[in-house]
Amino acid sequence: MPIPSDVTVFTQVRFWLLVLCSLIFPAAIFVTLFVRREFSKKTVLAFGLLLIVLAGVDIFVLRALSHQARLTPSLADDLVFSSELSVALYIFPAAFGTFGLNMVSHVLMHYLKQKEARFEAHRRLAQPGGAVRAARRGNRPGPSGMRRTRPAVASKRRRPGARLVAARQDT
Repeated sequence: MPIPSDVTVFTQVRFWLLVLCSLIFPAAIFVTLFVRREFSKKTVLAFGLLLIVLAGVDIFVLRALSHQARLTPSLADDLVFSSELSVALYIFPAAFGTFGLNMVSHVLMHYLKQKEARFEAHRRLAQPGGAVRAARRGNRPGPSGMRRTRPAVASKRRRPGARLVAARQDT
């Protein structure tokens, strides 16, 4: 005799969506983050936003399952979704949402630091005599606002053991 789907929430599609969003998808994201050697900032941003969205879906599904568990005759789903144990289920979305928020914050801080460096470089050059002073020092701002040093002149460099050759004088 088949069990009707309204007897327990463990047979509903929402429960399996909760399992996917709470365990499977975040675990796949973290495995990908740890296995691959390098990522672009856009990929880190996308994974962070995805973790935040998964946390939101988790909370929505948990609330819906909590409400649905009270309406079913099963006591097992009441124990999991309508008791004090249900508070523990909110730890997963809180943790994954926090990780996602930190990842997004990391990417945004990187871009903000780049923009601040560009602003400082433009401000230094816009000051009266700023470009002249930079040229006198032999430094000029690079593309990211960092200063590059002038390469040493070849005549001033000496290798150990090198001899100076006197200039030839023809009379």
